[in-house]
Amino acid sequence: MKKTYQVFGMKCAGCANTVAAKLSAVRGVENVDVDLKKELVTVTGKPFKFSLKRALRDTKYKLGDEK
Repeated sequence: MKKTYQVFGMKCAGCANTVAAKLSAVRGVENVDVDLKKELVTVTGKPFKFSLKRALRDTKYKLGDEK
């Protein structure tokens, strides 16, 4: 299952790499694709949304609504 979310706070490639690494570590995530220009992330797998939000809680990034 693929879901795309808005991610707030991404401004550079380093930001995108951090978001991808944090979300990839979440249980149930199979793949993460980050679109830095659009500030979107597409997550493949079956993670819970609250788990994705929690993975970013100690960063400056915030997971928004599903697109």
